[in-house]
Amino acid sequence: MASALLIPCLTLLAAVACGNPTDAWQEPEAQAVADGAPRLALEVVHTELRSPTFLCSDPDDASRLFILEQGGRLRMLVNGEFADHDLIDLTEKTNTVSERGLLGMAWHPKFPEQPYVFLHYSSTEGNTQISRFTVDVEKWIADPASEKLLLDVAQPWPNHNGGMIAFGPNDGFLYIGLGDGGAANDSKDAAQNGMNLLGKILRIDVDAEGDKPYAIPASNPFVDNEDFRDEIWAYGIRNPWRFCFDPVNGDLYIGDVGQNKWEELDWQAGSSKGGENYGWRIKEGTHDFDDSGRSAASPPVAPIHEYSHSGKHCSVTGGYVYRGEQIPWLQGQYFYADICSGSVGTLLVKDGELLERSNRTAELTSERSLAIISFGVDADQEMYIVCQDGRVFRIVAEA
Repeated sequence: MASALLIPCLTLLAAVACGNPTDAWQEPEAQAVADGAPRLALEVVHTELRSPTFLCSDPDDASRLFILEQGGRLRMLVNGEFADHDLIDLTEKTNTVSERGLLGMAWHPKFPEQPYVFLHYSSTEGNTQISRFTVDVEKWIADPASEKLLLDVAQPWPNHNGGMIAFGPNDGFLYIGLGDGGAANDSKDAAQNGMNLLGKILRIDVDAEGDKPYAIPASNPFVDNEDFRDEIWAYGIRNPWRFCFDPVNGDLYIGDVGQNKWEELDWQAGSSKGGENYGWRIKEGTHDFDDSGRSAASPPVAPIHEYSHSGKHCSVTGGYVYRGEQIPWLQGQYFYADICSGSVGTLLVKDGELLERSNRTAELTSERSLAIISFGVDADQEMYIVCQDGRVFRIVAEA
């Protein structure tokens, strides 16, 4: 791997030291442990992936996992063992320089009746490509020749590509996370520019009629606004390295990688009509950064949580809201991590109010070295951790 995926202005961390929670992480001891509930633990799923970037499962079968590798392979694990073929191999089409690569995937909401997988990857030219591929659901193979290109976005630099795509549970539309274009300090002021797709969360309708690559949902917030592209759902984003929807209420959580001082987690209600400005580059988290560019179209929305770069933190990895059944006392907890420090935390949010923060680092990283590149969930809504060094773990309750 040529450089560390996501870590801004840093070289690859071959090993990340993890230990006890630090004050800078701003998290108290896990309340669940204090109340006598079981501690969390990690169960090994696999250890031989090559620069994995993302994990999900067959929507109907948690025993069949799909893991993206940065180089372009979408690999299958069936009951913990590699299948004898990949779902798809885009190695010949994928640029892996810096933070580029095969970065995100999502099944069509009506899969397998609509047998499509959507992928977010970097073309050989370095552009962000959002494409649809047809899956043979009996053989579990997607033909690269079946590609339907939905979106092609030029990237001025090889970092801050974003990478997450996900269908909204409340509306069935595809949401796409794009970073500000890279380098540092958003020098092109892309995130506040409504005519630039970079530095945004986009929302499109993939079920467009005819030969159109996609349609614009009529309810998108900037439709007919001459200062904004119709595809834009939210803006003021630096590098949204993983966002998720709570499947229960549709609330949106965004892990937005900071510049040099602050990492932030943004929250949006499932009832939102979109249009939120999350502040970058005017703000880094809640802190003033640079207002010398274009003026914001709307006031910045403050993050639900932020943390500083002290304590070896440097780059947030957004996760998921736990909605599984194996650890009932974790219901509603949103997981996130920092790839540099290896710290893991959870938030409990209700109606936009942050009710609880817990530090899970000591529980989940004791005697390990984890650079957490992504979280994942399976068909049963159980939670996984994907590590940059190729290890994958399932989060479980300690026996």
